[in-house]
Amino acid sequence: MLKKLKFWFHNARPVSLPQSVMPALAAFFLAAGETGFSWITGLLAVLGGCLAHLGMNLADDYFDYRKKETGFRDQLAGEGIRARTKKCAYIVSGEATIKQTLRAAVGFGIAALIPGAVILYQRGFIILLIAAAGVFLGESYSGEPLRLSYRGLGELDIGVMFGPLLMAGVFFAACGHLSLKLLAPALSMGLLVTNILYVHSVLDYEADMRAGKATMAALIKGNTGRKAVLSCFLFLPYILTVLMTVTGKMNPIYLAVLATLPWAVLLYRSVDTYMKEPEKLPKRRAWHGPMKNWEQIVKGNLSWFMFRWYLARNLLTAFAFIFIAASAAVCIKQ
Repeated sequence: MLKKLKFWFHNARPVSLPQSVMPALAAFFLAAGETGFSWITGLLAVLGGCLAHLGMNLADDYFDYRKKETGFRDQLAGEGIRARTKKCAYIVSGEATIKQTLRAAVGFGIAALIPGAVILYQRGFIILLIAAAGVFLGESYSGEPLRLSYRGLGELDIGVMFGPLLMAGVFFAACGHLSLKLLAPALSMGLLVTNILYVHSVLDYEADMRAGKATMAALIKGNTGRKAVLSCFLFLPYILTVLMTVTGKMNPIYLAVLATLPWAVLLYRSVDTYMKEPEKLPKRRAWHGPMKNWEQIVKGNLSWFMFRWYLARNLLTAFAFIFIAASAAVCIKQ
């Protein structure tokens, strides 16, 4: 049983968990100074969000494999077209069947219901509405009938789900009410989450188009437009933070997130380089943050993709971590 759990956890792509964990923890610490705060229900909401995220990743594999999009990518790579391969490798290799993948996805979803039931008992009906909205957005990402990831709306779907929606759910679970002070941080986290998927879509643009997958990058005509949208996702979180601080809506300590701005600039420049010279490989530096299995990635000729994906993920992680530390400091001073 333990071996099977490890297998499915590994293939549920835990490397992507910062997309949900960091915004969830940011909401948890933001709620810490509120009346009615409960660290138990707050952390249960964080756990439920993580389990649901893992289940959604497996469901995405299930829907993509049914569409045969993964095998088509291997074919494109063989033709010399830059395409991110290795997705659903555990299904392609025969280690698991598509039906087993669906069951595992449902299993993670059921596991997420357990902490959800405790929160529902403690906080009431509103948390159920937030959870239902999350299930709808999660299924709609790659599942029928909406299949938003094939219509250029998948990036926004995930950004809303792991930004405003997840943070509202964790905040409400932690203290039993919502607050306007959540709005700017939730939008900022949502933009940075969306940025991870948007960078993905820019890098995988040609392969996605050949596979019939219309991502956000495909909806935007030309690299100039794509870079303009990238700028919005990367730099609006900083503009929002500065505006909220200047107007007195946020404590000045939150300006510490500006320390992550060099990451955002580097990512913008790196994607710009890719658009102009896709063959030019990035050089990794220690300050870029953790990039697991880097040597294997280089050997597998995926550094062009994974470097920029990791950088986008690490930017979100660092931004959220500093925000969490600032929230903790504000709470201690109260």
